Amino acid sequence: MVPILFGELFTAVLYDGLLIDPGSPRMRRSLARHLRGLTNVAAVVATHHHEEHVGNLNWASQKLSAPLYLSGPTAALLKSPWKLPFVRAAIIGQPDPLLPPYEILSDRIAAAHGDLEVLATPGHCDDHIVLYDRRERILIAGDAFMGSYFATPNPDVDSLQWIATLERLLNLEIDVLVEGHGHVHTLRSDFPDVPGVVIREDPRAALEKKLVYLRWLREQIESGRREGLTPAAVEATCFPWGTGRAWESFSKNELIRFLSLGHFSRSELVRSFVRTPSQGEIRPTVFQARIYQRPGDTSKQL
Repeated sequence: MVPILFGELFTAVLYDGLLIDPGSPRMRRSLARHLRGLTNVAAVVATHHHEEHVGNLNWASQKLSAPLYLSGPTAALLKSPWKLPFVRAAIIGQPDPLLPPYEILSDRIAAAHGDLEVLATPGHCDDHIVLYDRRERILIAGDAFMGSYFATPNPDVDSLQWIATLERLLNLEIDVLVEGHGHVHTLRSDFPDVPGVVIREDPRAALEKKLVYLRWLREQIESGRREGLTPAAVEATCFPWGTGRAWESFSKNELIRFLSLGHFSRSELVRSFVRTPSQGEIRPTVFQARIYQRPGDTSKQL
């Protein structure tokens, strides 16, 4: 449903003996077919705690007889995973609680042909990490990069931290950028053309476009707040509804906002620039409809 409605791919990444982010619970049967007969998987790794990345961690580790690695913050979140809203649980699947054995990641992890660097990359969520192969100049980015103009994030995104993360990633030499949702950005000729997957683009240019976009949003939102605009008005200045973008606005915001009961929306992106730790629990936008009747009135009102 998700790829058909929104063009969002759900993927697992197998790189140099590491199975990274082995997908959602709904992917398990498909993943089992792909893993059948593989004997070269040395470890299973998670980049962060979101359900489409961690729904098969213990299962994959046991099936492959491979150790499981994840960061300390991710492990803490997965021991008692947050109960997903109904729609997310129905479409993606509720992950099971994390069970031992598992290992906590250090700053490096051994792959088949050398170590990969483990880098903290908060922004998409606080516990996010990426894996970097310095020899091959390959960045396995998880959701630290989700397209240059991705605009409907989870309600735990912190875009100010994300800007700082992108600035640090641009200090790396990157020839290949592997997204957590299925796209590979590279100009290298040894990567085959795979329609819908391989994007012929300089990965640094893709990261820079996202950084410019988030900086522009930060400026728009800060300006709107100084002028005393409401959150809805600020959102409208960031994402104006035009006839040329009406379908995009509907399918990638209004529809996903409705189907996720407000957990994914452009409103969350606007909020992500103004959240502070003192706000406590992050609450997404939700919608309610109530039927009521005025005293003495026989007609129902919505």
